[in-house]
Amino acid sequence: MNQTLIIVSLAFTISLALSIYILPRMMVVSVKNQWDRKGDDLSRDGVRVYQIAGLSILPIILLSLCSSLLIPIALPWKELSHSCTSMVPRIFTLITGSLILFIVGLKYDINGASSGVRTVALLLASCVFAVSDMPVNNLHGLFGIYEIPAWVGAVLTVIVSFLIIFTFRLLDGFDSLVSSIGIMVLVLFIPILLRSSRITPLLITAVLLGVMVPYWMIKTFWKKWAHCSMGNSGSYILGFFIAYLLIVICRGSEYEYGKGAMTIATSVLMFPVLEIIRVLGSRLRDGREVFTQDRNQINDKLYRTGIRRTGICLALMLIPVAFFVFSCLMVESNVNYTIIFGLDIMLWVLMHWVINWRIRVYEEKTHRSVWNKEYGEEAWNAQVPVEILEKKIRTFGTMGLPSNMVEKDTMAFIPDGMTGMERGMKRGIDMLISFVCIIVFSPLFLLSYILIKLDDGGPAIYKQERIGRFGRPFCIYKYRSMRLDAEKMGPQLSHAGGDEDPRLTKIGRFLRRHHLDELPQLWNVLIGDMAFVGYRPERKHFIDQIMQHDPRYSFLYQIRPGVTSYATLYNGYTDTMEKMLRRLELDLYYLRHRSFWFDIKVLILTFGSIIFGKKF
Repeated sequence: MNQTLIIVSLAFTISLALSIYILPRMMVVSVKNQWDRKGDDLSRDGVRVYQIAGLSILPIILLSLCSSLLIPIALPWKELSHSCTSMVPRIFTLITGSLILFIVGLKYDINGASSGVRTVALLLASCVFAVSDMPVNNLHGLFGIYEIPAWVGAVLTVIVSFLIIFTFRLLDGFDSLVSSIGIMVLVLFIPILLRSSRITPLLITAVLLGVMVPYWMIKTFWKKWAHCSMGNSGSYILGFFIAYLLIVICRGSEYEYGKGAMTIATSVLMFPVLEIIRVLGSRLRDGREVFTQDRNQINDKLYRTGIRRTGICLALMLIPVAFFVFSCLMVESNVNYTIIFGLDIMLWVLMHWVINWRIRVYEEKTHRSVWNKEYGEEAWNAQVPVEILEKKIRTFGTMGLPSNMVEKDTMAFIPDGMTGMERGMKRGIDMLISFVCIIVFSPLFLLSYILIKLDDGGPAIYKQERIGRFGRPFCIYKYRSMRLDAEKMGPQLSHAGGDEDPRLTKIGRFLRRHHLDELPQLWNVLIGDMAFVGYRPERKHFIDQIMQHDPRYSFLYQIRPGVTSYATLYNGYTDTMEKMLRRLELDLYYLRHRSFWFDIKVLILTFGSIIFGKKF
């Protein structure tokens, strides 16, 4: 064991020394020569992202590995020399996979490479594990599964490796995201790997840490290198070797690596993988290109809470530690591994709930002083943000506060009638009820989906951009009840043709009559875009028309739009401008007088109308 620690320490020292010398110089050359591919996905706020800084990572890893293996062989340490010699085939296997990724990643960083070429490279590198006697062969009771057939293990190994490599590639960017998470994953793997007598995984871990620590320090503390990302040539390599370490732990027995080793290792990697799934899901939901830069990654969300850059790096390193400690405690308490897996997901959801709450608190704090000076305490308590006056008017034209109020005329302001405590209770109850309803009505969700698909084969879910709280656009979800070409002549009101609208499909007419097309809006309520009771959200096209007649519509931005509304009960769905303006009067009445009990009354009346078949 002492000799093993010697070679591991030697590998770390060599890697650290090479990285300290090479990495800063590579970053200087990268910026000086402007080695960046001029693509839309490589810029942020007009600032170039130099993503060739990871070019030297694989060479440093290979030099460190070769040096740390050759030195013991040259010394008269027979046992250690034999161990190093036995590692050579496995090292060559890892070099093969990493070189595939390095070549394709470097080509993409400099000249660009198609997504097909990159996908093939990731698959080939992942297959290296499956064909070299390294496929996963046991799930140790996760989901009730233990030993698995060789072909299943090979497929699972390729999928897991591909996902991890892809995850670390997408994490690369500003704020040391990929290096912060990568370092903590490696550090948390060490106590698991130390239980085994295998040298190769420990050697790989030491070499990777020796590279990543200087890179993280440069990115974190030297602001002029903040725009030097690792690039595909570096992030692919980091993901590839971390995938190897996870596979090694999964292949080992609990006797070798300790109780629940696979579950704990999986929990550590669950955070970055879930983050990528969340970010990609939000881009697909909004119809954006999946590789487009946005402000939805975890480092960006932490920045919006008011945390400074170094604090963000620290938080990114502590989050995997929290997952690690939580999983260790659960394993020691003999909790079922599948339950731990589910609890980890719940912990991740809770973490984002806290972050979103802190974002709201911070944004309120930063805007409050400016708003009070311009419009007074009453307007602020109504929760109309200052950004409506600034960004939203420029972005959405007539969206935002009406011009006469912006010019400080004496137009009567209509505040929200709910107290802060009532608003908090309302949001909590909305989340709870929507979550329960999604589970209870899941068979109805599935049945509606199948019927729509069988009807005309088109997409079952229809999404449309509406304007919600604070004048922010969001996507509202419904079951599609109309033909695919329903708006070929331009935007039209959904109920412009009445119940016998010729644009309705057979299934759509039934869903519309019984209000089942609104079921997917439970998801909008759960994520906070909507509430159960509010005002019905409209499209910008129609809001612009309403605002020309009555600019008070913008006062509704104080509250979340609703699945049902007071105005819908007494005015029905709108198909003319006259009805829109009458609905606005009712919505403003609701805004001023709304309360917790008012909402309950609206819900009871809505359910009664649905049950007794009242059309609205």
